[in-house]
Amino acid sequence: MTGKSSTHSTRTPHDWEQLIERYYAGETSLHEEKELRKFLFSGEADDRYDDTRAVLAYTQMGRRQTAPRVHATRHHALRVWAAAACIALMLGGGIVYYTTAPRDTCVAYVYGEKQTDPEAVISQMQQSVSQFASTDVAVESQLDAIFSPLESIP
Repeated sequence: MTGKSSTHSTRTPHDWEQLIERYYAGETSLHEEKELRKFLFSGEADDRYDDTRAVLAYTQMGRRQTAPRVHATRHHALRVWAAAACIALMLGGGIVYYTTAPRDTCVAYVYGEKQTDPEAVISQMQQSVSQFASTDVAVESQLDAIFSPLESIP
């Protein structure tokens, strides 16, 4: 260490050397690694720690490269939530529209003209049905005519 007053004055150069050896052996805690990193990059460490400083910088960059991308994950999650919200709004709007739209609309086209008056439409329907009701053709007689040739086959 240099002659400056430091926040790391509780450790001697020998203590730093031992901590560096323990770091390379993988025996340091996260707190000790953080303390070592602060010491080496604070400017209090002299040139003999350049190799260790380079190793710590390299491993720190490796951690940043391999760390999960929280921002990208959050951005993706935001897109998923936005899409889900749009779908929910569209479904909700469709449900509201179809449940509130009138369903009892009477429409008939009589000679190419659109009729929407319920009384006029019902009257036109009754006239159309009455034309077919006046014929004396029964369903049973038509079914007999269709299936009678099958009965005559030996």
